[in-house]
Amino acid sequence: MNFKRLMEIILMLSIVALAACPGFAQKPQGQTPEGKAFESSAIFVIGKIEYLESEGGYFIRGDHPYGRIFKIANQNPELLEPLLKSSNKHINIEGRLTTGTNILFIEKLQGKPYPGK
Repeated sequence: MNFKRLMEIILMLSIVALAACPGFAQKPQGQTPEGKAFESSAIFVIGKIEYLESEGGYFIRGDHPYGRIFKIANQNPELLEPLLKSSNKHINIEGRLTTGTNILFIEKLQGKPYPGK
């Protein structure tokens, strides 16, 4: 095998290896029950439950972190409606942010497990 052909093979293998490396370096994402991917960043929110049809239903207006609005990924109207009607009540919410925007996957509501739909 001549030197030029050997260098071409080494160059092609290097390009293939460089192209494949970013795919191997990505961390695997978890899955919600609906099959949507979520990040593993946990968050604690204190806020009020509100409802607006144009915003996709129920959402959280945060007091801590102040001013942030979180859409709820796993809405359960049976549990959220009573909290909406007691609009003066601040609630403690533990959950995980989904990929991208301010969409919250609730895991605990007032310290109790939250059975989302």
